Amino acid sequence: MPIFEYKCEDCGTISEFIVFSVDEEVACRSCSSTRLTKLMSAHNTSGSSGPTSMPGFGGCCGSPGSCGSPGGCCSG
Repeated sequence: MPIFEYKCEDCGTISEFIVFSVDEEVACRSCSSTRLTKLMSAHNTSGSSGPTSMPGFGGCCGSPGSCGSPGGCCSG
């Protein structure tokens, strides 16, 4: 379901709404105004706030599992 962020032009409140149709009218939750501007917002597709690793890619020298192992390029 699409979730959109809107800013009220009358009171400045920013709210999120689940919008099911392009014809659906939304109103400010604080002042009931319909003068809302849709905001651009970032979304999170990974489900985590930290960096993600790419499975199948190697360690620091390109060999999977080499870092930190005896004789590995990163140990030491």
